[in-house]
Amino acid sequence: MFRIRLIVIALVLSTPALLAQRHGGRSAPPTAPPPAPVVAPVPIVPASSGLGAIQFVQVNYGVPAPQSLTRLLRFDDDHTRAGALSAIGAPNQYLQHGHIPMPRAITLDLVPIGTTDDLDALLTVELDQHLVTAVLVPVDGNWRRVASLVYATPFDNGTITPTTWLRTARSMIQKDRYRAIFHASTGSLTGNYTENEAHLRIVNGKPIITISFESTARECTATSSGKQIPHNTRPGCDITQRWFQPDPADPQKKFELVTGTGHVSPKDSQNPLASSRTMLLSQLRNFSCQPFLYSESTQHYEPTAPNAPCKTK
Repeated sequence: MFRIRLIVIALVLSTPALLAQRHGGRSAPPTAPPPAPVVAPVPIVPASSGLGAIQFVQVNYGVPAPQSLTRLLRFDDDHTRAGALSAIGAPNQYLQHGHIPMPRAITLDLVPIGTTDDLDALLTVELDQHLVTAVLVPVDGNWRRVASLVYATPFDNGTITPTTWLRTARSMIQKDRYRAIFHASTGSLTGNYTENEAHLRIVNGKPIITISFESTARECTATSSGKQIPHNTRPGCDITQRWFQPDPADPQKKFELVTGTGHVSPKDSQNPLASSRTMLLSQLRNFSCQPFLYSESTQHYEPTAPNAPCKTK
């Protein structure tokens, strides 16, 4: 009797557990598998980016008209000339009393680098050890400096001029507008050097660097006596050239950052023409391309795929 009572109690206690496994009179559906982990997308990194020796400063100052500034920069009075140098964003070393230099060269480009029909101004001044470009825009009949770009020029390099520092070209996204393209390089006594390129436009009254990259690089291996060259290093100079170009065959209007690499032998690297762009381009052997699209949200050219060997069409 006692044994029968224990069986009845066990059945009573197990009934809720059995009923809990019923769903609408049927067996409960199988448990869903856990959701797959969310994998964050890997950001696409540009093949090259950076301003290098180009200093870019955004401001918003009222200034005299560009034509007036060119006259004030050549004024005999030091105080007046210092005010004009300050207006274009010259480094402080040129604003100190007793050292107000007379510019070596002044260039003024009036081009529409913005989205309006107004002509903007690029006022470039060559000083003792710097090139300075003031970006000026007209606002309600007055002029404002919205940016300055400064390049500390190598003291012993006489090939750097305002025209090698700045040039203008058609905008890639608005053919009736322009863009400002800046180049600045740094080098060493061993023959190594790098050059960076930056493209600038005015968007909604603000200066925007739409893309920047290392456009030229030359890295040489020393071959002087007494130094051992690593066994995996070729003597001579490795060279890299990059340029940004549209892809006219692409219906999505993509752009490409092309990277070309090559090598110059020790003998050819001593050639006086070894640093010329034509010579460097002739030595390129391998090419890779990275597609870009212009982003309206960031106002920059953004990469859409990793850098890869260029496709032949």
